[in-house]
Amino acid sequence: MILSSTIGIIADDLTGANDTALQFFLKGSNTEILLGYNDELKNHVNVGTWAISTESRNIDKNDAAKIVYEMTGVLSEKLNVEHFYKKIDSTLRGNITYEIFAALEATGKDAAVVAPAYVQEGRITIGGYQLSKGVPIERTDAARDPGAPIYESYVPDILKKPLGDNAKNMVDSIELNVVAKGAGPIAQKLNELIADGKKIIVADCVSTVDFEQIVLAMQKTQYNILPCGSAGLAQALAPVWLGDVKVNKTTKTVPRLPKLVLSGSATTLSALQIQKLENEDDFSNKSYFLCLTLNDIVGGVSDNIIKRVEDNLVDDNIVVVHVCGVLEEVKTDEAKSLLIDEGITKEALSNRITGYLAELAREIKKRREFIIVTIGGETSHACCDAIGAKYLQVVDAILPAIPLCIDSTAQLVVTKSGNLGTTSTLVEIVQYLEHHENV
Repeated sequence: MILSSTIGIIADDLTGANDTALQFFLKGSNTEILLGYNDELKNHVNVGTWAISTESRNIDKNDAAKIVYEMTGVLSEKLNVEHFYKKIDSTLRGNITYEIFAALEATGKDAAVVAPAYVQEGRITIGGYQLSKGVPIERTDAARDPGAPIYESYVPDILKKPLGDNAKNMVDSIELNVVAKGAGPIAQKLNELIADGKKIIVADCVSTVDFEQIVLAMQKTQYNILPCGSAGLAQALAPVWLGDVKVNKTTKTVPRLPKLVLSGSATTLSALQIQKLENEDDFSNKSYFLCLTLNDIVGGVSDNIIKRVEDNLVDDNIVVVHVCGVLEEVKTDEAKSLLIDEGITKEALSNRITGYLAELAREIKKRREFIIVTIGGETSHACCDAIGAKYLQVVDAILPAIPLCIDSTAQLVVTKSGNLGTTSTLVEIVQYLEHHENV
């Protein structure tokens, strides 16, 4: 068994970095997530797992590859990372192909095994097709992502699309009829494909047992493999890489502070999670919901909005600022005219929303202490940056894919992907924070 005390995760957004890093924390590894790099991080000598968010999902593919290559080098040369995990989105958004090739080049690995399933979240890969709760991803909210929309569900084709005709031959797959037979046949197929020049190999996966067999196959193969996947594959990989690391289970306490929830997510699931929290009787007398309008976003953070948030962010209240109404508002003729007049595209509006929530977080941080909960990858990174976070340390698991973190200024931070969880997830996050209050 190969054991490593230093693991590196490269993710294209912060929520992905966090939910994947949590899997190694749960197996006993002291874990930190970087929002950037500076030399003072070399002093963090007890860190067993580093994760870094390259924030490269919605940028030019060549720029994304360059950043991934450079950050992989930082993890290797500056932080002595020995084992690398390339985190990819389980709905296949972003510059996945270019980033995998960049990570392969930087690490010197022979090939990448791509297992994008996240079985625990109802996302499986079967026959090369990616399904979310039984629905092809091209028919989910991923298809409407303003920055990185998905138009097809067949993973090998998604990965081949950015490549030239010759390079497309470097992508292949291992389907379920092989995966179901276990680690030996998977390893044999990997050896054959890599010997034939394949660099990116997609693996079907419909269960946690499949994850485990894929991980074992990567250990058995004669080649050096770069594992690529969601938090699901990472969960199966963690015990193999970490071995018998002692897990210290302690009861975590948090200070009694108000909770500031900032959601820039455009997904239906996020809207349902916010609605569920708003309808929760246990919090009805101490929660305040502020649904931003398109005019709010276009006009920028106003003193009125700051005051409304500040006035309600007291004791252990919950303040939720979200953009669910904007998603419906932009369909109206009036909203379309406003966006045209302002010269704001759909993608630019998404960036405006992210910037707005980050600026709001910065202003409220000057006035109040709070626990911050962010929804959406870009929103999470922008808000953490706005309040001065340099890195996040995982201190507990709120849910299997949602960590409780503390930043470099002792600020408590919770991040959640817009596509993650059930309708009750936001309620469960707030319940965790209240049940663990140090009163």
